[in-house]
Amino acid sequence: MFGYIKIDKNSLSEQEYEQYRALYCSLCRQLGKDYSVFARMILSFDCTFYALLIMSLSAECPEFAEGRCRFNPTKKCSYCISDRKALSQAAALSVSSAYFKLIDNINDSKWYKRLFYRILKPVFSRWRNKAKEKYPFIDSCVEKMMIAQQKVESDACCDIDRAAHPTATMLSEICEGIPESFHLKQSFDKQKQKRILNTFGYFLGRWIYLMDAADDFEKDLKSGSFNPFVVAGYSKEDLEEHILPILNHSLSEILLSYSLLDECRYDAIISNTLYSACVKIQKNILSKYTDQPVGEKNEESI
Repeated sequence: MFGYIKIDKNSLSEQEYEQYRALYCSLCRQLGKDYSVFARMILSFDCTFYALLIMSLSAECPEFAEGRCRFNPTKKCSYCISDRKALSQAAALSVSSAYFKLIDNINDSKWYKRLFYRILKPVFSRWRNKAKEKYPFIDSCVEKMMIAQQKVESDACCDIDRAAHPTATMLSEICEGIPESFHLKQSFDKQKQKRILNTFGYFLGRWIYLMDAADDFEKDLKSGSFNPFVVAGYSKEDLEEHILPILNHSLSEILLSYSLLDECRYDAIISNTLYSACVKIQKNILSKYTDQPVGEKNEESI
């Protein structure tokens, strides 16, 4: 995962922020429990959001208890003591994603970085094998995404839609699988939720991939690394005219899909992430390439 699905802390109430932090700390603890203390280093905001989404739809109401941070014993934290399957599945997604990202780094990095990544590979492989045994569906989705991504990026004529499709498909399948893996609230229409989550996940994955490409645009332009916006022939001056509408389209589809879901337990936190944080992150990243405040012309489309 790429780390773009964050909260806008300043727009959350103190209680809402503490709820989010408790879930974040719970996923950190779950990574340590399921894999190793070092696996906590791959903790991400994206996978925390995945756990948050599952718990929001789940029939089981999460319970929390006070504890202390394993890295900083002087710091008090709250941890989830119920609905551990959601955290375990999010931890598996973290591990599988980290493993295939490592493989991608080995294939694409310079020799000295490649050597470092190869040293890490046995550790990541052990974690990945555990995750694959527990949640083969999650691992399969991530593996298919990486294979498809390598294939499309090897095509010199790859367009933006094709480049974003593997990541989008992975998250659509993973999100659509939530109703099959967890007991939803009785009032939920399972098939309806699956269709909505499929669309939600697809455009969330598409937005994450394109956001990462926009963030790395200048770096990839200089290094010659694959970037769909570079392949499309865009320049720094083209970003607001071409890239922002593409990102806005995906973001608007995410918001529309989420609005169709039945009421979520952590609606305030999820809405804060999608309606506030993602919009701000998008503007901040694109503002690196233009002197004009990004989004003034297109804000109404979000």
